[in-house]
Amino acid sequence: MKITFFRIFILSSLCILSACKKPVAKNLSPNNDSSTLIIDTLEIRKENSQITAYRTFLNTLDSTKAESALLALTEFKRMFNGKSVGLCDSAYVLFQEQIDTIELKLNEKLQNDTVDYSFLFQSGRISPKLLKAKNELFKNGFEFKLFEGVVYIVQNRNFIIRNLRPMLSESLQAYLLQIERENNEGFMEDASIIISPLRHVDRILWYEKFIAENADFVYIKNCKEYKKAYLTYLLIGIDQTYLFEDDKSMKLTPYFSEAYAYLLKTYPKSETATLVLPYTQAIEHKQKMVVDELIKKYVIKGLIYSQKFE
Repeated sequence: MKITFFRIFILSSLCILSACKKPVAKNLSPNNDSSTLIIDTLEIRKENSQITAYRTFLNTLDSTKAESALLALTEFKRMFNGKSVGLCDSAYVLFQEQIDTIELKLNEKLQNDTVDYSFLFQSGRISPKLLKAKNELFKNGFEFKLFEGVVYIVQNRNFIIRNLRPMLSESLQAYLLQIERENNEGFMEDASIIISPLRHVDRILWYEKFIAENADFVYIKNCKEYKKAYLTYLLIGIDQTYLFEDDKSMKLTPYFSEAYAYLLKTYPKSETATLVLPYTQAIEHKQKMVVDELIKKYVIKGLIYSQKFE
């Protein structure tokens, strides 16, 4: 089963950006001092005035400058220190949207920059100009990264977590820590999955459990998208991490053989295991049509992303 390569957006930021820290406390009701208030019997909703004020402040910032991120962070702490976690979580969504926009704008500027920032990742002395650029980014919550030979700018999520974690709900804290861990571990390089089969499975199961326990979470859609992407790769593989050693024999490569065995042994009652078990059984019996039909079924149900087969 050969895959025509397509890239699912995995981890440099869906919205805040997305493996196995145990979360999770129950979320507060969305009406507990959060971003909306019910003001009459018709349930006409009005945004919390503090959220509106913070949104107004963010709109005054220059999203092309890294220092705007630090200004957004400072104002967040000033406005919401001591407030309920429900309100802080709602404000965090606005904060993260702003940081994501700044990250995007900084990378757009980087594309037109004639400076060769790849020297930051080489041994030897770094020029004062490069060092200044690196330090300036870092103090505002960003950093340079090198991926497949290309330099780009990403959020320093640890910087954000360190500054805002005490103000946020336990579920949002757990999510941010999870995303940070995944960012540090990576997932794919040169069209190859670089984490171990066990870590791959653990990531999916982390999201499965988190989603079940946090149905009203502010980033529940992100969680579902991450789980869906990781599950897609677990079932189908990617360009350089093949599912089969060869299509005809349908013999699993060691990566997927180990992943499936670990999943079915460690999480036998999980939702993911119920999907993978018939799939592995069809592979074991060389039932290619059944394998393809299961994939189509999972795509139709929205459990995995669509793929093109040759």
